[in-house]
Amino acid sequence: MANVKHALVAYAIQDNVRLEAYWRDDAGGRGPAASLYVYDDEIMRFDCFGGDNGHCHINLRQTRGRRWMYPEGSFREHIQQSLFDLRNNLGFCLQTHQDERVQAVQVNAERLEQASRAMEAQLLAFADKLSEEKGAV
Repeated sequence: MANVKHALVAYAIQDNVRLEAYWRDDAGGRGPAASLYVYDDEIMRFDCFGGDNGHCHINLRQTRGRRWMYPEGSFREHIQQSLFDLRNNLGFCLQTHQDERVQAVQVNAERLEQASRAMEAQLLAFADKLSEEKGAV
């Protein structure tokens, strides 16, 4: 199942490395989401859906979309968990990737931090819109 990305914002980190923040609303879930790509391969995806449906994927192509679940929580809590995972687990994801080009990538830590802060702001804006939407119901 392909995820549907709405209002996508891309953040270039360095050659062949980018972070994307977007809104998902498809069969897989609804809410803020983000992906980190290296050589156009989705290395990490964060689905910050809130409740008991938030989760993270690593090396999607080689793991066939397997995921680890986030503890039950709000959209904002899942966004914070995704930032933790990005900052602390990206190295593992790169090192365990089957493509040697990906394994060799050294992500610029300062540029990653700048992009992750921008991603956080975008995802929080999406979460706020959803909160407003639910309040209007």
